[in-house]
Amino acid sequence: MPSTYEKEPLVELTHWSVYEVPLYGSDAPWTRHFVGYAEELGLAQVSSAILMFDRDLGVGASASHRVFQLVGQSGRHLEGARLWARWKELNGVLRDRDITTEFNMVHGAWQSSAVT
Repeated sequence: MPSTYEKEPLVELTHWSVYEVPLYGSDAPWTRHFVGYAEELGLAQVSSAILMFDRDLGVGASASHRVFQLVGQSGRHLEGARLWARWKELNGVLRDRDITTEFNMVHGAWQSSAVT
């Protein structure tokens, strides 16, 4: 049976936001992650570290080779918020920064400096 990734390599996120966290420690570059809701899958989603984002297309690629299409305006979804809290707990992340507003203001393609 194919995995969700194999069936859905492109995930459309609604009610999306972007967070930055010290995933690899406070001395390492912080990683950025999409958080949102995938209507077609009926699931909240948290991306692995964002490696590339094209603001013109509203499309970003993550370290897990999944591509995320940001749909509509940024926002919050209750299930997405719950999954984000759980993801931080599982990864030992105590701090985060909501950079959605800054992320919306990025011009052109964005490339992460974080290495996963």
